[in-house]
Amino acid sequence: MALEASTLLFIGIFVRLTAAGVALLAWYHHREVVCLLGWSLAMALSALAMAVGSLRGADNALDVTLLTNVLFVVGYALMWTSMRRFNDSRVRPINQLIGVLMVAGAFVALFALAWWFGAPRRALSALFSLFVAGLTLAAAWETWRGFGRDGLGSRHIAGTALACIAATRLIRVTLIGLQMTGAVSPATGELVQSFTLYFNIAFLLAATFGLILMAQEWVDGRSAQTDIRMPS
Repeated sequence: MALEASTLLFIGIFVRLTAAGVALLAWYHHREVVCLLGWSLAMALSALAMAVGSLRGADNALDVTLLTNVLFVVGYALMWTSMRRFNDSRVRPINQLIGVLMVAGAFVALFALAWWFGAPRRALSALFSLFVAGLTLAAAWETWRGFGRDGLGSRHIAGTALACIAATRLIRVTLIGLQMTGAVSPATGELVQSFTLYFNIAFLLAATFGLILMAQEWVDGRSAQTDIRMPS
């Protein structure tokens, strides 16, 4: 039995807004942990995208679809680039902005090209899911990669949760492909999609917890180093 779509939508928006608020509060106390701000913006923009998308009605207007997709892509691009900034102090805000604009521009260009050649809506949805999955995997890789620099054990929690979020998106892409070939019935597709959305929400919570734990561990490590350097 498929989970109720409207219920999942409400829970998804609520969880994202809660995660955005908690991450923003944590960043307010630990300003140097810029990945918290990136995660907060990603959650806020994705929640906004879901809210706007829910208002587009049965006509499923292409311009509204593009707007919601771009909001998602920009948010997840901010998440990835902010993790890069956290790992490497040489990455400046201007570099982050350029990276986000390049990713968003590439998505819009490919979306417009696919639409121009008459790609079906499912293909456009698959393109969007691939971009989100790729950005989330990139953020997961940056999270894991930083372990060699600072040894924060909580990076594994955040990185694994981010990788699982990407996995739910890749399952969605696979499902779209199977539906387009007729290998999966609409009822089965709806069932699988509802559960991927459910697990996506759970992994969002896990990633938020991991990132906040990572920030606290980083701050505690800095405090310990300061205490050691202080003369007795």
